[in-house]
Amino acid sequence: MGNRRDRLREAAALQEQIREQHGEDADTVMAQLLAGRAGAGRAESTYRRAMARNQGLRFRASDLNLPQQVLDPEETVFEVAVGAQRSDTFPLLIVTDRRVLHVMDRLRGWTVLEEAPAAAITGAELEERLLSGRLRVHVREGRGLTMKVAERNRSQEVVDLLQHLAAGGAPPG
Repeated sequence: MGNRRDRLREAAALQEQIREQHGEDADTVMAQLLAGRAGAGRAESTYRRAMARNQGLRFRASDLNLPQQVLDPEETVFEVAVGAQRSDTFPLLIVTDRRVLHVMDRLRGWTVLEEAPAAAITGAELEERLLSGRLRVHVREGRGLTMKVAERNRSQEVVDLLQHLAAGGAPPG
């Protein structure tokens, strides 16, 4: 299979080939390939599918290792909202069957900034601000989760899902 440098060159060449073939849809195609690859667990494949719904947005997150760093392998990711740029990265709000996580890429990898168990979620809202918005997740006790967002349509879809789940609705299939 060659050394690490050769594998990296092959991966870069494959990525470039996909970009040439698929243009602006390349990120979505690559996310789908990652989700469907052999060895991908439930958390990784459902995260990749949820993240692919954000591919039309103009952002970059180096999230190749995110599922292994912050998700349990058997967790099911329902939805991912992308936050407004903070430092050199974009924070994410991840809704799973077990919890809601607010995560950010730091120098040492992905870090959970805030989290709340799914059973403690009582609702969510998108607060409009002049240039951005705030996605707020309400919990039964204590302070909820808050993330600054720039893209309102996708953020509203995540709020709608959280409202649906908090009201006792069935999880997405």
